[in-house]
Amino acid sequence: MPATNGRLVAARTAAMLTQESLAGLANAQVERDTGKPGAMDADYVSKLERGVHHWPGKDYRRALRTVLGASEDRDLGFYSTRSKAATVVGDPAEAAQGSDDVKRQAFLRALAATAAGMAVGDPVAEAVGRAGSGDTPARVGATEVEQVDHAIELFGEWQDLYGGGVCKDALAGQVRWATSLLGAQATEKVRNQLYRSVGFLVDIAGWGAFDAGHHDTARSYFRLALGCAEQADDWGLRANVLSDMARQAIYVNRPDDGLSLIELAQVRQDRQTPTVRSMLATVHARALAKVGRGEDCYRAVMGAEDSFGDRRVGDDPPWITYFNSADLAGDTGHALLDVALDGEHVDDARDRLRRSVDTYSQAQARARAFSLGKLAILELSVGDADRGVDYGEQALAAEAPLKSQRARDDLAELRKALRARREVPGAPELRSRLTRALRSA
Repeated sequence: MPATNGRLVAARTAAMLTQESLAGLANAQVERDTGKPGAMDADYVSKLERGVHHWPGKDYRRALRTVLGASEDRDLGFYSTRSKAATVVGDPAEAAQGSDDVKRQAFLRALAATAAGMAVGDPVAEAVGRAGSGDTPARVGATEVEQVDHAIELFGEWQDLYGGGVCKDALAGQVRWATSLLGAQATEKVRNQLYRSVGFLVDIAGWGAFDAGHHDTARSYFRLALGCAEQADDWGLRANVLSDMARQAIYVNRPDDGLSLIELAQVRQDRQTPTVRSMLATVHARALAKVGRGEDCYRAVMGAEDSFGDRRVGDDPPWITYFNSADLAGDTGHALLDVALDGEHVDDARDRLRRSVDTYSQAQARARAFSLGKLAILELSVGDADRGVDYGEQALAAEAPLKSQRARDDLAELRKALRARREVPGAPELRSRLTRALRSA
């Protein structure tokens, strides 16, 4: 009977990865290294851990080392029968039972080196070094934390109304100022609060860059925000950043990376409130739809709605208070759209998107515009085409003031859906107006 590869099991456990997630992240790393996709799956990882296989190919070994932050093959229990130096020293059970700090560090190394395509390093120290100036106070306190929190509120509302492109330069300046505060002296309590607040501000900057189509900049911001979450030991911030990274990965057509990221965000959901669990489940549903797992997507949608129904007043951290019933309906409707376009759960997608359009507030103009566009595409493709044109007219009017690449991409998708429905009254005219709007943008 093969001997269990305890070192690999310990490394995966410390990184808080499932066998499926590890396989997905390693496959993505193989593709980055070689240009060809990897073919590992959970069963293959299981065989490695059970000792059925103990010497993967060199590309797989390199990818697994990168993902798990290992320096050498022997650190993961890999050895060749041709080599006499196959002895693995140390007690793997000891590594598996390492401290929470060791596990968190392994978790971050795995993320930084793989799914977001980032280099390993200390993002917080790098940001402080770039931001340092003579204007940085020697000591910070509650006042500076409140100033960062005010910036979070201000720029969050600004982006909700007009998109990420409008305020990116001003927000970049705020991020430089806020990160410079991290190098000042502070009490332990203030320092934790500061890391948490700066992390959320940086995450907003990352979301704005993503919304504006600046994806490399967004990844850098997300990496820094994740580093701040680690310093603050804030599971809510960590989950929020990972969910944003997952949304970006899905958007740039890397759904497998998105699925791995959102599953990482869902680690230790017992630490999250029902509202947070609901939000994470909607992103999980979208990733599942994108990889072709329609029924799993629908189950995730139902889970999101069940969790939202369990929420309690006053239970949530401030950062998730934006996620209301309109967001739930919009995100679940968006997740089900891909499934509906294949002919399944059409009414479920339609009902949720309609409900979101009817209930989004004026402060959620961007989210409402996206739902209108998705609803128009749904009706034009598998529903009432006349109604689809009407929704398309509303989407064009709603998205016109948005400085958002995602908004423009939505309009381009709407134009594509109209191309197949030239016979519908008003469709050719709307398509022409969309073409002009996209050219002017």
